Amino acid sequence: MKVGLALSGGGARGFAHLGVLKALEEAKIKVDMLSGASAGSVAAAFYAYGYGPEKTLEIFESTNILKLVWPAFSFTGLLNIQKTESVYKKYLEEDSFESAKTPLYISTTNLNEGKAEMFNSGSLRQAIMASCCIPFIFDPVKIGDDHYVDGGVLNNMPTEILKEKGCDFIIGVNVAPVVKEAQLSGPKRMLERVSVLALSANVSSSSKLCDVYIKPNQLREYGTFDFKKSRELFDIGYDYTKALLDSPESEKLELLLNQPKSA
Repeated sequence: MKVGLALSGGGARGFAHLGVLKALEEAKIKVDMLSGASAGSVAAAFYAYGYGPEKTLEIFESTNILKLVWPAFSFTGLLNIQKTESVYKKYLEEDSFESAKTPLYISTTNLNEGKAEMFNSGSLRQAIMASCCIPFIFDPVKIGDDHYVDGGVLNNMPTEILKEKGCDFIIGVNVAPVVKEAQLSGPKRMLERVSVLALSANVSSSSKLCDVYIKPNQLREYGTFDFKKSRELFDIGYDYTKALLDSPESEKLELLLNQPKSA
């Protein structure tokens, strides 16, 4: 059985993806293919490259990778996300999808074509930066002749590509749950809210392709920019997935755990 894992965007809540991955590893669930959007593209890329969940968390905390991707808001003009490339160079030395140990697909939004576009070849670093490029905050990333922004705008949990590429069992992880917001004062809060709503709008259809859909409700208590709470977010993803894996009612997961993996 070929297992695919799709990781959504969601800002700092992307740390929860690492906890999910740790729980899957402990359950001996081997992921055969990965896809990701925005924060999910970063987690997916590092995991596909061979970094374990705990090591990835350590890297993120020591270098503030996600903080560089989602910095504090500035109204002096658009920021240049290309500045983050130096960080990726340090840890993703071979700048290609082919260097990944697990097949990887990264969701982006092609502004010129006006459509979602999936990357599986070419520059891995450029694809990650494009997928994380929040509209109105960063200058679009130019790849070839076209300009790209956040993959979550049109495809925030890319399960379709996993189905197309032959995955028999798909696990989707959504770290950007939407709940009612009582306070929306200030431009930062407002823009964060609009961003979360945009990211979540297309997840409903993607989730229908999931055999297992992981959406930790506790993440609702955290904001897109809660980077200092990385370990808390990691633990939420881990604890939620661990409980799900241990649940006797989870027939689909029992099926997955007892099936041989494809070669």
